[in-house]
Amino acid sequence: MENGGPMMSNRFNYSKITQTFLLLLLLGIGSEAMAQIQLSRPKIEQPLDNPYTMGVAREQIIKTVQDVLKECRIEIRKESGLSNGRILTEPISFSRGVTTRNNLEYLATMPSSEVRNWLQGRFYLEITALPLDQNRSQLFVAAHIEGRYADAMAGAIWVEGQSNGRLEDEILRGLAGKILGIDLSLKTATTQRRILNCTY
Repeated sequence: MENGGPMMSNRFNYSKITQTFLLLLLLGIGSEAMAQIQLSRPKIEQPLDNPYTMGVAREQIIKTVQDVLKECRIEIRKESGLSNGRILTEPISFSRGVTTRNNLEYLATMPSSEVRNWLQGRFYLEITALPLDQNRSQLFVAAHIEGRYADAMAGAIWVEGQSNGRLEDEILRGLAGKILGIDLSLKTATTQRRILNCTY
């Protein structure tokens, strides 16, 4: 037993060193693999500036916006100030039923969302063309996102949330791309240019 003691100790030390080396090697390979995964992730596109500046006269912007909205069957309110470069749309319903909460929260922060039974989601757009000079204008898009919920005392009530900018960016990319004749849409599996559910 006395002669076997040092040999057993040496074997134990060799085994421990080998295990430690293998562990460090695996950690190194794992870190390298993780770094490659991180680097290979697609970059998230930043939203366009809103308002978006372009070398186009305000009248041309308003005309193109009107054409696109007509093609997409989005009605313009009568109180829109077209002469002042401002367009308001009629409310557009985009969600009903069990998915309404998720759809609303994807586009906006809704007041007391967690305690409300959302029945429907809708939005209307405020699109403005702001002239900078004779050759340049800015296109501004604001989305007013509303949710309807059931109230025991007052019935169904519409309340407006705080938009997170996702819808504005989609609309802005579609309109600005149409005006400039270039593709500003987010890269997706389809090559079609879309505004909401409208292909143009």
